[in-house]
Amino acid sequence: MACEPNAWGKYEATSGRRLSLVAHCVDVAAVVEALLTLPTWSRRFTALAGQSLGPVTLERLTVLAFLHDAGKAGAGFYSKALADEARLHWLRRTQAGRDELGHTRVVAALCGEDTRYAAHRDALGIEQIICWGGDDIDAQEAVTDLWLASVSHHGEPIASESLRAEFSKPFPTWTVPIEGYVPLGGLRELGETARQLWPSAFSADPAPWKPAQALIHAFAGLVSLADWIASNVDFFPYDLGPQDAARWPHARVAAAATLRAMRLDVEAARASLARRKPGFREVFGFAPNRMQLETAAAPLRSPLVLEAETGGGKTEAALWRFKALFEAGEVDSLCFLLPTRVAATGISERIEDFVGKLFPDPGERPNTVLAVPGYLRANGASGERLAPFQTLWPDDGQDKAIYWAAENSKRYFAAAAAAATIDQFLLSTMQTRHAHLRGSVLLRAFVVVDEVHASDPYMRTLLKAALQRHLAAGGHALLLSATLALDLRDELLGIAAPRRSRGFGRGAPTEPQAGDSEPRDYPRLSAPAFARKLPPPERRKTVMHTVLPQMNDPQAVAALAAEALQAGARVLVLRNTVRQAVATQRALEALLGADHPALFRCRGIVALHHGRYALPDRQALDAAVGAAFGKGAASVPAPVVLCATQTVEISVDCDADLLITDLAPMDVLLQRIGRLHRHADRDAFRPEGYRVPRSIVLAPPGLDMAALFDTRNRRGLGLGPRSAYPDLVCLQATLQALLDFPALCIPDDNRELVERSVGRPTLRRLAETLGEPWQAHWSALAGERSAMAADADYKTIDWLRPWREAVPGELSTEARTRLGLDGIDIELPAEARSPFGHAIAQLTLPAWMLPTRPEDAGLPEATEFACDAQGFRFAIETRSYRYDRYGLAQAPSHPDG
Repeated sequence: MACEPNAWGKYEATSGRRLSLVAHCVDVAAVVEALLTLPTWSRRFTALAGQSLGPVTLERLTVLAFLHDAGKAGAGFYSKALADEARLHWLRRTQAGRDELGHTRVVAALCGEDTRYAAHRDALGIEQIICWGGDDIDAQEAVTDLWLASVSHHGEPIASESLRAEFSKPFPTWTVPIEGYVPLGGLRELGETARQLWPSAFSADPAPWKPAQALIHAFAGLVSLADWIASNVDFFPYDLGPQDAARWPHARVAAAATLRAMRLDVEAARASLARRKPGFREVFGFAPNRMQLETAAAPLRSPLVLEAETGGGKTEAALWRFKALFEAGEVDSLCFLLPTRVAATGISERIEDFVGKLFPDPGERPNTVLAVPGYLRANGASGERLAPFQTLWPDDGQDKAIYWAAENSKRYFAAAAAAATIDQFLLSTMQTRHAHLRGSVLLRAFVVVDEVHASDPYMRTLLKAALQRHLAAGGHALLLSATLALDLRDELLGIAAPRRSRGFGRGAPTEPQAGDSEPRDYPRLSAPAFARKLPPPERRKTVMHTVLPQMNDPQAVAALAAEALQAGARVLVLRNTVRQAVATQRALEALLGADHPALFRCRGIVALHHGRYALPDRQALDAAVGAAFGKGAASVPAPVVLCATQTVEISVDCDADLLITDLAPMDVLLQRIGRLHRHADRDAFRPEGYRVPRSIVLAPPGLDMAALFDTRNRRGLGLGPRSAYPDLVCLQATLQALLDFPALCIPDDNRELVERSVGRPTLRRLAETLGEPWQAHWSALAGERSAMAADADYKTIDWLRPWREAVPGELSTEARTRLGLDGIDIELPAEARSPFGHAIAQLTLPAWMLPTRPEDAGLPEATEFACDAQGFRFAIETRSYRYDRYGLAQAPSHPDG
């Protein structure tokens, strides 16, 4: 007699091979068990659970992970491996909807009390699992939510509250067989396998178990990660072992080996580091300063805030603290966050070099990833996308698992060391798909946020929420800044307090230790109940600056740059807007000639640097900036001028003799000034007249900030409401500080400059002193800041809130980690090539550049495409666009227009 067909979990259409549902679920359970037994993961989940994860609890978590795909036992899902005719016949016969072919929301039938599915619940063992909560109804609901968190492994939370409306509807997927397959048999096989492999989970336990809400949220992400790993046939092949419960020992061996290969298990690397104990000089090539040593040795409290001057070695301090935490077993990975793509790309190379020297043996070296969408870079190599799920990496003899984390943005933080834009971290706390996956994987990481001051209230609210979640599990975080205002520092240091009040963290803060500093000391190292004044840097610089009212005169700016070039200087021109940067570049070319050797070039083409370039060109421009202004070019005497926007002001290794910059808030200006005289080894090559750092600050005509209340006077300047820098009170305070300080002593003046120009209490008093319309402007800004913070707070996922409140509808909306930066990706024809020689398949258009469109109009298409030697043109409905060496811009509708 023929055997009854079994439920399947994986299916290969080309070969017809199937992996049984039991086998796939066993693989996922093995990965979850392996992850939860790793020391750091175990500590994090213990902290979130609020209790020790004993053997019985671990078995129960493994069981719930095993049952993550219970919905695949339905006939609707089974039909996906059948011919279309058989599937359509079943759909017509049952009058089932297409959602019956899914395997997540169909578990609603197993959550309710409908007697039609009582046998199904009994076969799977749902009632026994719910009884893990004892007689406590709340505990029973929490256990149910924990299973639903496991079912939510595709990234969108499924909760009993959101399923309640579906409890009473018919589910043919459970009651109507198909092609000899009986769904009840599939559920029974799952339930019997679970009870066979993990009997302790089902044994009588007198103490009811009420899973903590934070544990439920973290478990959702953990199962997502495990499912992704176990679904990869390179790690868990079809023929790994038997297709039933006997697969379990084979799956456990494969899980352990895979986690080691992927560097999710870093215990071997940690042991090696403890044996070798490399010194700071051995890794970085120079002796550490006091700041770097103090940061590594600071108490285990988070967040730790390091305030020190630009170029003072904060990056090395952060990396060396990671080494100390990693060696001590406190963290397994590094997550280094930057405000911009350019900065993340730059720091990625430094992290690769650091990891390579810290772990010279490639066989034990943690993997590194550049966590910026569009960039396929891992472990010092670049990959090539062959198909949606296929990536070609160099055949360097390494297990391909070491590149796995780089192939999808949702997996970035599964790497042992990731350099990312802060957006990727913020996505871990937003109501968007796969937020729980990101958040869970990050629990093991040492999170470093560079330039932490560079955020608006919206981003800051998201950042605080993400950090609170991280600290609640006992995670570690370091916040870096050269220009942090005291009120913001206190706000960031206070993020740990709410979680401690709910029983998280390492207990109540201790009293301040000896060596505490005054709040205004600088440089400074701070943590909750800890403060340390750091010794002043050995190298100071005095920056001579001039304020000129030529902000809207690109020809005058070009003349200033040309004068410096004539003296042999390297000049950096930073404008607040792309429009002004392009205008200045054109003025320079008109003044000097388009072929002048001092003009910045990328691949031999004269260019500038801003964010409105296609990805391949951005990558090439980033590299060209490093080649022209970075450390490797420190001794090159040839003059050069680069026009750029904010894309190069933060965390970019850029050394200039003269800085010409638009007026901006003081903390931004100090970051820009950090690009001056960055490398001491170039001092001997600086031209006469530029041996002392010099900057020229471009201000509005007449130095009249009040005139910017009139919108006609601020067009294109990046100043004023709805512009890059909307706070006119802050700009007025910055302008006055510049006039009061004709020379800036860096870093001695940093604290005073920031507090009088950026600190909220000071600016509030200034607005009151200036009277109307300044007070009205300040009040309007306060309202906008409050609204932005409230908007961000509404969009966050709080792991302390009940899982059942995580409604799928809230997480299906598009995430925005920054306000006002929406854009649309436009697909281009195959013949689209940039002036730098790259094929351009896709281009992002800012939302403001697009024609006004109804919300349901769908994605626009590029038309009227035409190439020429300089670039290409295209149209979107009624608007025309031009892409050339100046980047993307709107163009006249007709060539002669």
